[in-house]
Formats: sequence, C-alpha cells, structure tokens
Amino acid sequence: MVRFKKQSNTILAIVLVAVIALGIFGFVSLFKKVDNLEPTKTVSASVYDRGLLDDATGKLPRNSEDIDYSGIHMKEYINADGLTCNIVKSGIKYEINFYDENHTFISVLKKTSNYNGSENPADAKFAVIEIVPLADADGIVSSSEVRNYANMLKVVYAK
Repeated sequence: MVRFKKQSNTILAIVLVAVIALGIFGFVSLFKKVDNLEPTKTVSASVYDRGLLDDATGKLPRNSEDIDYSGIHMKEYINADGLTCNIVKSGIKYEINFYDENHTFISVLKKTSNYNGSENPADAKFAVIEIVPLADADGIVSSSEVRNYANMLKVVYAK
C-alpha cells in the first residue's frame, strides 16, 4: 500500500509539472501571436543613449571628447515607414536623422512639434531620433536623466 502511494505521488508530481510547463508555453506563444498582430511598434526609453549625432554625417563623433552630451539619441535604426513622433511633455525639441537602405545618411529634420511622417525624404528607409532638452539645469544630460527625456517623446513606426 505504501509503495502504491509513493508511485501515485510521483506520477501526480510529474503530471503537475507537465501541465504547468505546457501552460507557460501556451501563454508565451499567445503573447508572441498578439505582438505579431500589431502593425506598429512604440519605441521604449531603453533604446536611447547620451550624446548627439553630427548633423553632417548622422553619426556619433568617433572621439568621445567631441560628443555633445546636451541630448540623447537612439542606439539603433528604426523603420522610417509609418514614423510618427508626438511630444508627450513640453520642454524638448527633437531631430529625425534619415538614412537610405544602406544606412547612408540622407538628412536631418529638426522639430519642435508633432510629426506624422509626411516630411520623410523619398528614399528614406531608416531613422534615428535625437531628443534635446530645452532647459536642462547644467546643459548636460546625465545617465540618470536619459529615461526622463526619452519618455517626453512618443515615437511609433511600422514594423
């Protein structure tokens, strides 16, 4: 009798672990499917870093001493298609750097109001956004301020 009880407890534990694992797998799969249904993506604050890009090249200066830390920039390219930028909280201006399919810099657009994608250059495939605070106390964006300034602009683009 005791042996039968041990076996049934073991079988019950195995079945319970299998059910939990299948439930977790199903939950994760559902989230992936829902995410794929969304045609756009909203940029999170974690994609920004300190420093401004050069207006002539669309790149961060190679020499760290030449980097202007009065603003922040995206660390990666985003799709320029369906790009919209909405100022959530006043106190910033922003720049949209446009690039072609080879990631070659095309131009920069400086904005102080919302943007709906109507001014994208014809051959623009990618973009990188920069955010510049209008009244930072010391004129230099610290690492702890990046998230605050990034959250002042809502950037959405087509996946």
